[in-house]
Amino acid sequence: MGDYEGSIDFGDSGTGSPFLSQGESIDISQRNLPHWQFDGGLYFVTWRLADSLPRGLLQEWMEEKRKWLGKHPKPWSDEERKSYRNLFPKRMDAWLDAGFGACVLREEACATIVSNALRYYDGKQYDVASFVIMPNHVHVLFQLRGDTKIRKVLQGWKGVSARNINRYLERRGSLWQEESRDTSLRSPDHLVRCYAYIRENPAKGGVPEGEFLYYEAPGFGAKMRAWTGDFDA
Repeated sequence: MGDYEGSIDFGDSGTGSPFLSQGESIDISQRNLPHWQFDGGLYFVTWRLADSLPRGLLQEWMEEKRKWLGKHPKPWSDEERKSYRNLFPKRMDAWLDAGFGACVLREEACATIVSNALRYYDGKQYDVASFVIMPNHVHVLFQLRGDTKIRKVLQGWKGVSARNINRYLERRGSLWQEESRDTSLRSPDHLVRCYAYIRENPAKGGVPEGEFLYYEAPGFGAKMRAWTGDFDA
């Protein structure tokens, strides 16, 4: 996207803000996960390789989640929300960091293919703030431009990278898990937390230098630290 010029805003929730707020005009699509879409939105997106979790472990997690949701209908209390995060998203992230599967993204050429796909329309259809390509999954923080749809962006990233990685590895078949997890950011503090998560993911996952690929837009990290004060990985 070239030098970062502050295209990702810190405005309060409301008209013209990139943060999801009550009453925001949004599109919702759903397969296994809900997907929220609104023009100019800020997103934190995660997707993983198809072999990144053992099938039995994933099925057990999904069944446990189904039962928990049946017993805890929304709206949730703060305690229920915390419990959900610890039992499901955080546990899933820990499993991903454990490095199950072939971890083909550990290879520099494969990670570079993903990076090239992420940056191809950067500054045109969206603005990438930061991303990390881990051995078996990807985290991206970005803002859509205009009426660009998140579904189209994700399909492009995953489709192009899968074709090129399969060609490079001389293999066929599904590379990515079909579903992605996308979160619409709700506040400046939420933005800072997602940035910090991406920045710190390799160290917290115990992934050494050379086995991950990290990017952040020039000047974006300084803006995040100015918002919260400095923090350590």
